[in-house]
Amino acid sequence: MIIFSTVFKILNKLKGNLILYTVILLAITLFNTTSGNMNHYEATKPDILIVNKDQNNEITKGFVSYLKEQATLKDIDINDQEKVDDALFYRDVSYVVYIPENFGDDLVNDKNPTIEYKSNGNENASFTQMLIEKYIKTVNLYKEHYQGKALNQKVKQVINQKTKVKLNTSLDISKLNQVNVYFNFLNYALLAGGVYCMTMILASLNQEGVRKRTITSSFSYRKYNWIVFASLGLASFIVWLAYMIISFILFKEIMLSGNGIAYILNSFVFSICSLAVGFLIGTITHNKQAIGGIVNVVALGTSFLCGCFVPISFMPSYVLKIAHILPTYYFVQNNELIKTLEYFKLETLQPIIINGIIVLGFTLSFVLITLMINKRKQKIG
Repeated sequence: MIIFSTVFKILNKLKGNLILYTVILLAITLFNTTSGNMNHYEATKPDILIVNKDQNNEITKGFVSYLKEQATLKDIDINDQEKVDDALFYRDVSYVVYIPENFGDDLVNDKNPTIEYKSNGNENASFTQMLIEKYIKTVNLYKEHYQGKALNQKVKQVINQKTKVKLNTSLDISKLNQVNVYFNFLNYALLAGGVYCMTMILASLNQEGVRKRTITSSFSYRKYNWIVFASLGLASFIVWLAYMIISFILFKEIMLSGNGIAYILNSFVFSICSLAVGFLIGTITHNKQAIGGIVNVVALGTSFLCGCFVPISFMPSYVLKIAHILPTYYFVQNNELIKTLEYFKLETLQPIIINGIIVLGFTLSFVLITLMINKRKQKIG
């Protein structure tokens, strides 16, 4: 009981560190919650200029009318090339369309007229290019059967057709995204906060004076180590449990669902792994200044490399290849899989189970390395 009480007294002194990373976790989560539904898409109209040298042709008129509907036509003197170039440079416009003479007649007579353009290369310019290609392809499709105004009307009818897309799922995607951010960032909170506290407790227990009194006492050293391990395991469990309680407060509906239970189990497996990481670092060094640096490198490094701070979909492939050697990668991969999990069957749960086993494999490796280092230190001592 003395060892237990000592461990928790030291943990109580380090509670400020845990509170700090908990506040950061909450801030990131709440920011994501209040930033709106990121799944909502609304098309924006690009800003363009049209230089039309074929104004009397019906096909060209239809083409210009289409561009005006799909984009915003800016009021800039098209005859002043310097002003046009300045507008592109300062991004007042994204795209300048140069319609050549006889464009409409050449288009319907299979002469493949070339539309010249200038753009600033941004996403709106690419969107404008797509609009132009869409219109020309539609004209080419119907020009054999329609002419003049009739062709314009048919093209307008076709390109204005809207397709309704219905997402047939019972998942609350917006909420799950927010929960996913919370649990991904939990990697940093557990490593930077939890592991730091565990290693600092080990460093305090392994101070020269304390260590010598322990060795010279009648108390079994092996039993002492097991009690320390159990004490730190209980402390780690309490830290993990606190984060789970917070998740229930923030996302009660999701956490009571199958997805929430999967998030809980996945984070529990990773918390065991983080405890093993703490023991490994605490065994490597008892220097409290060095511990802070090592833990920060581990926490920040794994979080950046494995998709905790930046979504995995945005990360280059070579970074993800490096991330495969870290347990955090499989923890985050499971979070991403759980986010899309709708049916709980063996085939859908199999990749999650495999990733969990890999994390436990890392845990076992860390434990074995820690035991080897401990044995080597005892021989040297």
